[in-house]
Amino acid sequence: MSPMSFLWSTAAVATALAAGWLFAALAPVPNISMVFLMAVLFAAVSFGKWPAIYASVLSFLVYNFFFIEPLYTFQVGEPQELFALIIFLMVAIVTSTLAGRVREQARAANERAGTMRRLYEFTSKLSGLTSVEAVAGGSAGEIHISLRRPAVILLDQGGELSLAAAWPPEDSLDSMTMDAARLAYTEHKSVGFDTDTLPEVNWHFVPLRTQRGTIGVLGIARDHSGVALEADARALLATLCEQTAAALERAFLVREILTARNAAETERVRNILLASVSHDFRTPLATILGSATSLLDYRDKLDPVAQNGLLREIKAEAEGLDEMVRNLLAITRIDAGALELRRDWVDLREIVQRVVNTARHRGAQAALEPHLPADVPMISADATLVEQALGNVVSNAVLHTPKGTHVAIDACVTPGAISIRVTDDGPGIPADVLPRVFEKFVRARRDATNTSDKGDGIGLGLAIAKGIVAAHGGSIGAESPVAQERGTRITLTFPREPQQ
Repeated sequence: MSPMSFLWSTAAVATALAAGWLFAALAPVPNISMVFLMAVLFAAVSFGKWPAIYASVLSFLVYNFFFIEPLYTFQVGEPQELFALIIFLMVAIVTSTLAGRVREQARAANERAGTMRRLYEFTSKLSGLTSVEAVAGGSAGEIHISLRRPAVILLDQGGELSLAAAWPPEDSLDSMTMDAARLAYTEHKSVGFDTDTLPEVNWHFVPLRTQRGTIGVLGIARDHSGVALEADARALLATLCEQTAAALERAFLVREILTARNAAETERVRNILLASVSHDFRTPLATILGSATSLLDYRDKLDPVAQNGLLREIKAEAEGLDEMVRNLLAITRIDAGALELRRDWVDLREIVQRVVNTARHRGAQAALEPHLPADVPMISADATLVEQALGNVVSNAVLHTPKGTHVAIDACVTPGAISIRVTDDGPGIPADVLPRVFEKFVRARRDATNTSDKGDGIGLGLAIAKGIVAAHGGSIGAESPVAQERGTRITLTFPREPQQ
């Protein structure tokens, strides 16, 4: 009990004495003891039972000394006065006890309400966390706030407990503490201070039990004062442990679901890739095989023009296969995060011209129109990868538009970036495909009148372009239709850096 509570109780009795003198001087009151009873009630409501009992006894003495004849003595001249004093003391003590009990009940109710509010906030916070690391960190922080003690969470990692979270932050625990945590984990019981097992340890560990078994332990540190855990604190700790275990189990389930989903997605992508590769490789390989067989079997019967034609077919199909292989290797590196950039100062006009020449050499039936101004600034980039990204975009435009389509390539220069725009006036990208156009294996229907042989048909071209541009710190976007309900525009944006 704080000494200040008794000091304030004394002040309340002194105030009642002053009020009694004032009432006696201005308008005599038949029973001034009611004023002192107010002081007792003030002490009981404000500070509890014992300060109120102290105020009752003090009021009894002050009332007797200052208001009962003979004045300024503790003697009582009339028997009825003594009886009134005893009744006052009894009423004051009973009143103070009842008021103190009500105060304690109100305090307990407030604490229960606060505990329920903290549990609700704790549960609400954990419900929004999905990763094991986030749940462990959030739980340790909330338990530290709720119990006002350092908290740690240790989880099973490959058969050994490891520190998953601590608040205040901790990197490791001493060997005795770890031994206590392992014992709590293996024996499935509370270990540490306030228990019968290893009570000398300064931590109290509780196993985290779920339907799959014990997944770890939760520990709280001994208070600096050495005070044992109260019953309410023990109940709160048990509830927090249950909530933490349930949230961790949910996080483990989410991790397993994501792992299974990733495995299924990997298998799906692998199957699509195998199917696409086998399909798209079969045609050029058949052409190469047929042309090579014709040269071997009928070379003496073929004139030089026919032989050159077969050789050109072999060369063209081999180049197409080479491009598909390069794209497959590129998407593999992009997915693995292993795309290495060999940066140098790159002239975009030269890259655009090489891409246009390559497309024309491969029989592009679209009208390719580069419109880059002579003063386009250079960028710091990997020239080979930028050419591959732009080449994929141009090949995609040529492959999916009819013969005679105009494909314009221009640039937009801003102080912080350079955008290369590839715009065609073809039929455009279907609305259901446009949001997924940069995803792997997404392919729009090829135009039936287009007979050119260029690019790949695996559906990786734009996905690779996106990965290359992102690796340079840029962005890529698609717009369709562009004008008069037709056309597609792909914009590759690269950041500008000042030349040294």
